[in-house]
Amino acid sequence: MTHEQTRCRSFFATLDIGATGDAPFASAPYKLSRTPASIRRPAPDGASSATFDHPRPVDTVARVAAPLRRARPGGDDRSLLLDGLRVIEFGMAAVVPEMCGVLSELGAEVIKVESITHPDVLRSSTGGEINKAFTFNAESRGRASVAIDLTTDEGRDLAHALCASADIVAENYRGAVLDRAGLGYDDIRAVNPSVIYVASQGYGRGGPYAEMPAYGPLNAGFAGLVHLWSDRDGPFPCGTSLNHPDHIAGKMLAVALLAALAHRDRTGEGQLIDMAQTEAAAYLIGEVYLDAHDDARAAYPGAVVDPHPVRGNESATCAPHGVYPAAGDDRWIAIAVADDTAWLGLETALGWEHDASLNGVAARLDIAESLGARLRAWTIGRDAETAATLLQAHGVSAMPVMGPDDHHADPHLLERGFIVTLQHPEIGVEHHVGNPVRMSRTVQRIAAAAPCLGADTHRVLDEVLGIDADAVDDLIARGVCR
Repeated sequence: MTHEQTRCRSFFATLDIGATGDAPFASAPYKLSRTPASIRRPAPDGASSATFDHPRPVDTVARVAAPLRRARPGGDDRSLLLDGLRVIEFGMAAVVPEMCGVLSELGAEVIKVESITHPDVLRSSTGGEINKAFTFNAESRGRASVAIDLTTDEGRDLAHALCASADIVAENYRGAVLDRAGLGYDDIRAVNPSVIYVASQGYGRGGPYAEMPAYGPLNAGFAGLVHLWSDRDGPFPCGTSLNHPDHIAGKMLAVALLAALAHRDRTGEGQLIDMAQTEAAAYLIGEVYLDAHDDARAAYPGAVVDPHPVRGNESATCAPHGVYPAAGDDRWIAIAVADDTAWLGLETALGWEHDASLNGVAARLDIAESLGARLRAWTIGRDAETAATLLQAHGVSAMPVMGPDDHHADPHLLERGFIVTLQHPEIGVEHHVGNPVRMSRTVQRIAAAAPCLGADTHRVLDEVLGIDADAVDDLIARGVCR
């Protein structure tokens, strides 16, 4: 809360919450230049009127069509929400590719502009051939690939022309890389005033960390998530094998982008969306910052207090709560007992004698460690799936810890159509996770597997910029494109 980078970006909003006075709230992790998000009021205290003090004014702005919407020729996907929108993606790793994946599944045309000299880092993340990295293929499905040498004047001019044709430009290069290449927001809106430009850097635009490189684990560490995840007996803080918060930050960006599109549909106005990935991580644990502020005010005026000691898989509101070993090689079960009803269900399922002294979560939290050890002795000899089914039947939240093979065979996911099969041009059949959101009146689709590097250079430069095949061949021969 006191870090200079956070203060420079005014991430925390101060609201009066009554008895404890002003308190810091983690604000929305995206800054929209024309329609900024804001926290209008704190949570209701139970005594407040159910009606708002200030009714929302009626929006009297006339609706106008967004000037760059185009109808996609032919096809049977007329009900795709974003059909006809063009997105130019300068995406690296996960955040912007995640957002663009959402847009593609809603019908947008996504063109990924990849640097020949510095292609997406995920293409080399698994150490194999550049078109066969499973992490890239998961993040970048459903889009076209145009490979351009952005270190050349000709290459930058081509990228600029593509951006001039776009409804949305999205990038998560480090710092102001694209601004220095003449591809920043001001450069693009000069020729495309209604463009919505999305920029997501690790620490956001502005402030002393604006140009610092960032990576998921660094972002999670800066926000405090790594501290919360750590085990009290561990020799060092515990992170995650996933690049958290990249995947969630990308979904958050999609929300901001859709809001910007709604504004543009009403007014014709484009805007800049700026997201700091560290702020996306912090936004997920806003209550931790609020608790720290309250405890410091009440108990240690002027001091910085951490009310959230290292807990690992333990919880401040549930007991037992954790991930417990099951029978078999590396098999585990997650169990959470949230209230007295679930506690009674756990006792019944395990055949334990009811202990009335442990009614109330506070009593169980006092002996959480011994309860966890007792539960662990029960789970360790049992099949995770069987144990979870038994506990669920008694009203206890429990699930086996699942890996990719478990997901591919899970009958619930299969029935929902969550596992999607795609045909990759070099790999063949790939099994992907689908979109977990189902909308009754809006179609979603995964258009295709991830593209090979430069697979669509000819087609896109022809269809979008009108450059004929011979001219594209010349650009490729001279190394401007691939």
